Amino acid sequence: MPANIEEKIVLGLDYIGVAPGFVREVLDVYEAWEGKESVPMKVKELMLIFRIEVRKRYNPYVPPEKP
Repeated sequence: MPANIEEKIVLGLDYIGVAPGFVREVLDVYEAWEGKESVPMKVKELMLIFRIEVRKRYNPYVPPEKP
């Protein structure tokens, strides 16, 4: 039996770093899907996490220039 929560996680966010293009494609398909309102909340949460992680990788925060 796993000693902590990290040992129970099967798909960690590290996989997004390995295949960010694939995750982006999954998000594109999900966003275009007309029936996504009926998706279980856990799937919606997962898509939100994917969206946040992909956005961080493709659009890193660039601080504004100082005047």
